[in-house]
Order: sequence, then structure tokens, then C-alpha cells
Amino acid sequence: MKYLSIDSSSRRLLLLGVNEDKTMGVTLHNVGRHGTYLAPAVKDLLEYLQMSVKELDFIGCGIGPGSLTGLRVGISTVKGLAYPFDIPVISFCSLDLLAYNNYLSSAVVMRRGREGYYYWRKYRFEGYKPVPVEEPGFDSVDKLKSGILTKNEVLIFENEQEKEQFEGYDSLIALPPSPEIMKQIIVKAFEAGETIDVRELKPYYLQKSVAELNWERKHGKST
Repeated sequence: MKYLSIDSSSRRLLLLGVNEDKTMGVTLHNVGRHGTYLAPAVKDLLEYLQMSVKELDFIGCGIGPGSLTGLRVGISTVKGLAYPFDIPVISFCSLDLLAYNNYLSSAVVMRRGREGYYYWRKYRFEGYKPVPVEEPGFDSVDKLKSGILTKNEVLIFENEQEKEQFEGYDSLIALPPSPEIMKQIIVKAFEAGETIDVRELKPYYLQKSVAELNWERKHGKST
């Protein structure tokens, strides 16, 4: 099996390429401009694995939620690769990458969005493997505390700073997302027949962009 996968939902850019029994995973940290790094990294990965795009059985793509700019770059790249050759796509929630390898009964993955707001998704666990129990959400800290979160759930954060507004809740820091975790997610989905046409690929845009918010403020719209 030959495939490629990308997650560009945060400042940590994940790439994975597999050519039968040869695998290459790449993690780029603190990426500020995904568009600068992603295309050259994909090119180098394919060359290293000695395979061409048209040979791919499928392409995996993290669809967020997360960085709006990063997601646009990643999804545009996948569309550019898949569309000419009609390659099927596996889309996956990027928060799932943070939920793996935690031996819990239930948990909520938390990722900071704009100031005072968090992306979140709830999971139950089968061993160390997370099973989502609902679609991702995007809510204010106050709303999360007033009804969405419970004290029976462990909150999973990406870093210590994100925990500061949730004192009194059980919490832990997620293991860094990795190409290996991404591989587990997309291979399981591919084997289950969960591919989509690349034309159906779209991100989880749960929060509005800064440009949209500024336009609404200027024109007196509610945010």
C-alpha cells in the first residue's frame, strides 16, 4: 500500500509517507508559515520513498479544528495532489491526534482558539485508543465550565499554559502528536472504507477568521 498524510492544524506540521514496507515520518516544529515548508517537504518525502503522486492509494488529511491558515494550506495541498489523479482521501479530526495513548475512561481534548475560547472534543477509551462521542465544538471558557465539561472527565491539553484557566479539573498534557499516531488513524479508516472524494474535503472551521470578525464589528453584526 502506498499513501501520504498531512496534518497542518497547528504550528507542529506532521507528514507521513508509506511505500509498501518503507515508511518515512516527518515532524516540523514551530512552523509559522505552512505554505513555505509544506510543498518542499512533500516533494522531498516522495523522492525519498521513490514514489510518485499518481501511485498513491489514498491521501490522509487532518481537517482541524485549529489554525485557519495552516488548514487552508494543508487542504489546498491535498486537493492539488489528489484531484488530477482522482485519489481518494481520508479526512480526520486533528484533535484525535492528541487523544491517543491515554489510558482513561473518558476525556475531553482541549485546544486553545482565539482569546478566551477553546476547541474541544469528548472521547471514551477502548484501551489506549480514543473513540469520539460527539463532533468537535468551539466555546468560551465560561460556557465550557457552566455546562459542557464535568468533573468526571479528564481534560487533555497541548501545553501547561492552556491549563491555567481550568483549575480544579483533572488534566494532563497530551503526548506530542506524531506521524505514527496519524498512521494508526488513517490506516484504520482506510481499512473501514471511510474514504471520500477529494471534492468533499473541507475543514472544521469552528471559529470565524479575524477578517470576518473585523467585518462584523465594522458593520454592527453580532459575533
